[in-house]
Amino acid sequence: ALITGKTLGEEHAFDVHLGETVVPYIALAPLKALLPMKQGDYELPITDEDAGIGGINRYRLEWRMRDRWRIINALWEENRSPNNKLNLAGRLDYYGNLSSQLRWQRSPEQRPIRIVYTAAGRATAAIIHDNKAIIESKLFWVTCRNMQEARYLVAIINSAVLYEAVQPIMTRGQFGARDLQEHLWKLPIPEFDADDPLHAAIADLGAAAAQGAQTRLRALQSERGASVSWRIARRELRAWLTASPEGKAVEAEVQRLLQ
Repeated sequence: ALITGKTLGEEHAFDVHLGETVVPYIALAPLKALLPMKQGDYELPITDEDAGIGGINRYRLEWRMRDRWRIINALWEENRSPNNKLNLAGRLDYYGNLSSQLRWQRSPEQRPIRIVYTAAGRATAAIIHDNKAIIESKLFWVTCRNMQEARYLVAIINSAVLYEAVQPIMTRGQFGARDLQEHLWKLPIPEFDADDPLHAAIADLGAAAAQGAQTRLRALQSERGASVSWRIARRELRAWLTASPEGKAVEAEVQRLLQ
């Protein structure tokens, strides 16, 4: 509405998770994004024909979204680097990140659980329970066969043990370690086996840590207000995990797993 002065229908509004909506074990409230597609679509209306605006078929867009997309595309073309050959649709679906999620939403039956983790700084992971939510390109996601496997991986990724193990092989940027997605899976993390007592224990401890983190977050929001920032939430939850029986139990078992 700020761009065109027109109100767009809710069918174009999507819940989106970014790095800032993820704290240890918890996905916070998602942000909202207006996309050139409608709720229930399983593909972007991409076209290379004359009907396109920035690679999107304008005839597939509702007229108010068409106006918005035209303005945003003009801004993109005016400001993108000369070396950037992507049109706006290509940037929106960079490396197929968006289209792969839409395909997953069409038939999520085989691997219905998603977890996400951050790419910079200390690894932070959570389960995404909303199958319709979109994951932004700087937040990485993997699918799990069941909730037990998801809890197992989230517990490992959030652990200080993993952070210490992956640091030496991570690249360093201006704001610290980055490119976690390139190095995380180089560690000897076994594929989840429900019959392995250690794997099952980590999954159960991950569930307990997630429940405790939710309780701590609610207390934090009660103390400081519901709009407590994600930075504060991350800091306080990591402090709680360091000191709590739940967090200490996860660390001990992940240490056994990765040793």
